[in-house]
Amino acid sequence: MEGGQALDSASRPLFAILPCPMARDSGSNVQIAFPQRRHPRKRPDSRRQRSTANGPWEKILAAVRQCDWGRVCLAIITVVALSALLSLHLLPDRVQVRAGDISSVDVRARFTVQYIDKERTAALRDAASERVEPVYESMPYASADADETVQDIVDYLRRERSAPSPSPTHLAVELRQHLGVVVGTSSLLQPLLKDPAAGYHIDQLERVLRDSAHDALREDIRNDSPADLQRAYTIGDGRLQTSLIARDYLPAATALLHAVVRPNRIYDAEKTQWARDTARRSVAPVYSQIFAGDPVIRRGELVTPATIDKLHALGLQNPGLERGMVISVILLVGIMVAVVCLYLARHHRSVFRSTKMLVLLSLIANLSILGLKLADTLMGMRLSGPQFGYAGMLAVASAGMLIAALVNTRVALVVSTLLAAQSGLILGYDVRFPVMTLLSTLVALFAVSDIRSRSDLLRATVILSITNLLLTGIVGRIEGDAWSDIGRAGLWAVVSGGLAVGIFSLGAALFERMFGITTHLGLLELCDPNRRLLQEFCQVAPGTYTHSVMVGNLAVAAAEAIGADALLCRVGAYYHDLGKMRRAEFFVENQGGGDNAHDKLNPSLSALVVTAHVKDGLEIAEQEKLPPVVKAFITEHHGTSLIRYFYHQHTCSDCPEDDGPGLEQHFRYGGPKPQSRETAILMLADGVEAASRTLERPTLGRIEDLVDKIINNQLQDGQLDECDLTLRDLRGIRNAFVHLLGGMLHNRIEYPEVLRQNATRQDKTGTPDKPSDETVSLPETKAPDDVGDHSSVAA
Repeated sequence: MEGGQALDSASRPLFAILPCPMARDSGSNVQIAFPQRRHPRKRPDSRRQRSTANGPWEKILAAVRQCDWGRVCLAIITVVALSALLSLHLLPDRVQVRAGDISSVDVRARFTVQYIDKERTAALRDAASERVEPVYESMPYASADADETVQDIVDYLRRERSAPSPSPTHLAVELRQHLGVVVGTSSLLQPLLKDPAAGYHIDQLERVLRDSAHDALREDIRNDSPADLQRAYTIGDGRLQTSLIARDYLPAATALLHAVVRPNRIYDAEKTQWARDTARRSVAPVYSQIFAGDPVIRRGELVTPATIDKLHALGLQNPGLERGMVISVILLVGIMVAVVCLYLARHHRSVFRSTKMLVLLSLIANLSILGLKLADTLMGMRLSGPQFGYAGMLAVASAGMLIAALVNTRVALVVSTLLAAQSGLILGYDVRFPVMTLLSTLVALFAVSDIRSRSDLLRATVILSITNLLLTGIVGRIEGDAWSDIGRAGLWAVVSGGLAVGIFSLGAALFERMFGITTHLGLLELCDPNRRLLQEFCQVAPGTYTHSVMVGNLAVAAAEAIGADALLCRVGAYYHDLGKMRRAEFFVENQGGGDNAHDKLNPSLSALVVTAHVKDGLEIAEQEKLPPVVKAFITEHHGTSLIRYFYHQHTCSDCPEDDGPGLEQHFRYGGPKPQSRETAILMLADGVEAASRTLERPTLGRIEDLVDKIINNQLQDGQLDECDLTLRDLRGIRNAFVHLLGGMLHNRIEYPEVLRQNATRQDKTGTPDKPSDETVSLPETKAPDDVGDHSSVAA
């Protein structure tokens, strides 16, 4: 027993045999209460089954509730619109001609098609039908009918002979009315009635007629073949000639034999037609093929049935859409839209989350497809296959450039590739145009990726036109086109390149205002110094305007060094201090050496006046309808930085009772902090330019120290925490600032006349004057350890 307990103890885990504070002492035996692992209570099976049954439906309902139905509806509308436009392009124009007309238009096949050559097929089927023999129904009782007719003729003959006055005419009438036997001339029957010994001869006549009719009916006598009947008569007549009947009976016997012998095979029209139809159906249709680009009919040519067959095959006579083709188009467009959505959701979430951007993408894609139809129909331009291909190149290149300028270059690359594939589906001409469209669009995206001036539009036009011309020549030679055709196509290629850039320029100006998007073209308009707002800015606050221009130069140099948007930085620099127009006299750069307005204000009120220029600038921007990207520079160029000059002035004053935990916040800007690389660059450029004015005898080392101190202060203050600048970017920005400031703050030599004047003044006053072109700094600003918001320090 004890051994079993020992074995049991040994088999327990280590923690199970150690003392435990939860142990209870009951007499001499010590019982240790070990914590036991609790198993979760099992729920009833019914509840488990209920939860299992409801789980998938709950997930589906949750997914439905979380679904953004606005984007879903937009995607559905896009698919429907693009499918309708593509189907409209696939629906050909009707060519109204009939066989025998003279064509007034040139018609070419837009796609390769195989069709039934009705003319050749009909000829083969007619030949097969003609080879079918007519079908005849055999008359199995023809001989019996002949015997019966012979018997009746003989009976009527004997009855007439027994008449008081036999008449051949009466006999002929009786035979015709009752037996349908027609004798050419009734006088032929006269020997049969007048011969006294005719009784024996009539019996002999009956036998000969029977035998002759049998011989004649052994051959096929078709009721529609007089030759067959004549051949039967010949056989019967031969038998009569060799018989032993009296020679004077022979004409009457011949006439009666011809009346008795009748066709024994009757033509069956229904069975014959069925046999011929079967033979026609057995002939397989003859197929012909017309290739894309082949001429169907030329202007002035006669329209033949073969031409009509080709037009029918191409759907040009009665244009229509098959249900299967429409469904296929919808599925294809749906896949393309899904690919774009997945790409945006994964790589460009900001675009995917913006309904405005998604609407813009959908609108541009639909307009690019619609433009082809408008050019081909509404404008009355009857475009041939190659011309339609160059129109497709124009439309896709324009759409790609618009998306690159308004949305994103990478998004434009993806959408343009899909549009090029769709253009191949629309054109159906050959593989050259989808390839040329894609390459032309890629070059177009490159050409408009960095537009900084109006001349860049001309440069983009030249680049795109030359590219289209080269592609036309290269692909044309690969396809074996004649030089004359390549020359005409080259003209279309150049025109399409120029028109594409023109449409891009107009479309960008239109969509900028519709969707509140700012492109480089719009930025070029904003940085024009002749704009009314900038002219007013220069007149009201000339010092601040000059400061803004210098900040713009610094920001552009830094942006180019790290690959940011330099043009946006320049525009943001021009407008970031617009708010100083309302209280220009409170900023030292506008005081012109006069009294400082802040001398009459306490530091707290001065801080409010300085920080108000951000709010005032935003109000002016709203009045002037400046784009949001420019407003971001106004609100973010100070971030939440501290107005150090007035803060230190306040803390050094004799009002310690005002100090508190929220004092520093009172002397900070309201923010937000810079959210983009461009606004962060402007913040640093603004501080560097303002602080550089305080440098005496600027040297390269002092400039480097100043720039390093400003950047470090902004980093330590957390002003750059919400933007995408990296340490490598900051190093590039620092080097760009140092290089440009070294050129701006270079030392100037003193001219001899100035030196003599200074020497004279020094002799009179004992203090040398500074040259007229040397900057004079305020003594209050010489505080390098407190470098922060230098525009406010200067105030």
